[in-house]
Amino acid sequence: MVAAARTAAGRELVRKLCELPEIDRVAVATRCPELWEDLPVEVLVDPPGEWHFGTCLGSVVRSLKPRKLLYFSSGSGFLLSLEELSSLVGCKPRQPPYAVLNNFYSTDFSLIVPPQPQLLESLPRDNPLGLRLWEEGYACYELPRSAATQLDIDTPGELQFLSLHPNLPTELAQALAPVPTERAKAILEVLSQAGKELLLIGRVSGDAVRMLDQEAACRVRVLSEERGMEALGRAARGEVKSLLTLHPLQPSQLVARLSHIADGVVWDTRVFLTASGLWPLPEDRFSCDLLLPQEIKTPFLKELAQACLKAPIPFLLGGHSLVSGGLYLACELAWKGRDEAPDRWKPLPIQLESRERRGGG
Repeated sequence: MVAAARTAAGRELVRKLCELPEIDRVAVATRCPELWEDLPVEVLVDPPGEWHFGTCLGSVVRSLKPRKLLYFSSGSGFLLSLEELSSLVGCKPRQPPYAVLNNFYSTDFSLIVPPQPQLLESLPRDNPLGLRLWEEGYACYELPRSAATQLDIDTPGELQFLSLHPNLPTELAQALAPVPTERAKAILEVLSQAGKELLLIGRVSGDAVRMLDQEAACRVRVLSEERGMEALGRAARGEVKSLLTLHPLQPSQLVARLSHIADGVVWDTRVFLTASGLWPLPEDRFSCDLLLPQEIKTPFLKELAQACLKAPIPFLLGGHSLVSGGLYLACELAWKGRDEAPDRWKPLPIQLESRERRGGG
């Protein structure tokens, strides 16, 4: 499901990039070349053996020798418009070296000028790309945050919001057809109702909280922890901690307590799982995100999924993208088709003038 959605999203992005006259060539690095051969792109087949992000990206740069590199992970950037992509390609905030990133602390796509393969080859994944470039002297800029810049298809969690998007391209809509949407719809209802309360757990950014403060009608309770746990290497070093594990509870007990303090929960469970000493196979993690306990082999995850499924409030589970781009998308979707505009929930701005400017004595 996630792989199919990533491919469909990537193909949509590639079609847009191929329309831009500012782009000289579009290349796709993949182990499934047959999925891209009908598009006007250069297909670079990844070598067999263990895949390594930095080795792959460095090899692409060494092979193509671009002066400027616009890199996208397989599930990012597809919601950007042609105008936004064109502006990104033509962006020149200063003399090189510089980078323009969607997220400095957890990068999914970036314009890099110039790309230097020796700086990329040791990266285990793209999350720390911004930090690496900054350490090497690049001026790093960050794009304004929105669903288009922050959403990265990584888990079934954000797919449940994305499936509700009214203007999906055909291929992506078909890939998302099996995704359940009942819990995502329930979360949107919470977002749009004054007096309701939404609980966010995991790697929730301050920017996302500020956005919700302005755009959501509901109150928001936040447990934000372990921001950058992948980019900073904390997960790899076993340093991840979570307040949810301070008083050990069975998953069913924890879910019961969380159900009493909010009307809906959006939960990046990866922090909780890592702090609990667990990192199940993707199949188990994704089945837990979809609340399919019958398909989960890990007992801890099975109990968590069962408890969330039976909870009296909606639980939406996923990873980092769910509580980053997923939240931006949720706020956009929550107001579609409603009479109440999000501006209704904002105080009106006022600019106070000093006595001198008013001419007062």
